[in-house]
Amino acid sequence: MTNIAEAQLIALDWGTTSARAYLMGADGHTVAERSAALGIMQVASKAQAETQSLDEAFKATLTELCGDWLDNFENVPVIACGMVGSQQGWTEAAYRPVPANLADPEFGLASVEIAPGRTMQIIPGVLDLKELPDVMRGEETQILGAIDLAAVNADDSEEQLFLLPGTHSKWVKVSGRTITEFCTSMTGETFALLSTRSILSKLIEPAPSANWSAFDRGVKVSQSGEGAADLMLTAFSARTLVLTERLEKNEVSNYLSGLMIGAEIRSVLGKQATNDALSLTICGNKELSSRYTRALNIFGIDQVRELQGTAPRGIWAVASAQGLLQTASV
Repeated sequence: MTNIAEAQLIALDWGTTSARAYLMGADGHTVAERSAALGIMQVASKAQAETQSLDEAFKATLTELCGDWLDNFENVPVIACGMVGSQQGWTEAAYRPVPANLADPEFGLASVEIAPGRTMQIIPGVLDLKELPDVMRGEETQILGAIDLAAVNADDSEEQLFLLPGTHSKWVKVSGRTITEFCTSMTGETFALLSTRSILSKLIEPAPSANWSAFDRGVKVSQSGEGAADLMLTAFSARTLVLTERLEKNEVSNYLSGLMIGAEIRSVLGKQATNDALSLTICGNKELSSRYTRALNIFGIDQVRELQGTAPRGIWAVASAQGLLQTASV
């Protein structure tokens, strides 16, 4: 579909720090998209600064992001995923417990009024109520989009492993279209804190490009006997290796990145992973995905698929399963 006038869905991936809007056609392809630093944190700040209610601030932000689409396509359904459905978001969409069928037409969507007589549906997140509980919002929709893009049959019981790297990386086991278990690693956030606010940050000098040698070194340390001790007992080496002149200051950031990503992989997959493990798909931005793929290769896993931009296809799949597209017309 190339004609924007044939739009069938307005989809939003609305997170903590950014919001992405997609205008989608009858074939599930994106025909227009926008993104802005208008995440729920910015909306909350705007509400406070302008003495608005949170509801008013969200409505104004939605208009700023895609108000013309809403005006031009009055009968097109609007649906969102991500932190917009959290307790800190527009309205809370209750978590679904695992096992969670991502395309189950029976699970309920939350809804919020965005204009008189018009609502936006919000996809709920997923909860793993184990001894140490885990939650996700938005990643479940990215996974569904990845499955849809890979043309995996909805009834297929094949087990797969999905990795969604980022501020809080998710490792998710899926059977067919059902999430069976998952875990979260705070690798991205911890790396940001260590590299900007800890004593390690005082030694970091910028590098013109990724230093893969330093990154690989960090990954290999995470595989070593010393790496088995724990990241809290190896991260300080990013300082001591510089002090003993065995690491350059412009290598510190990439060394620390490799060390932390390697520690995450080791914690999830073990010291020496193999290609006998489940099929692995990474859903994330290209630069970060390439780092994880490289680290996984060092661990012995070279069958890795990378996918970007899977959220809109996941939102489309949910909208289709929920019957929202059947009545969409312009």
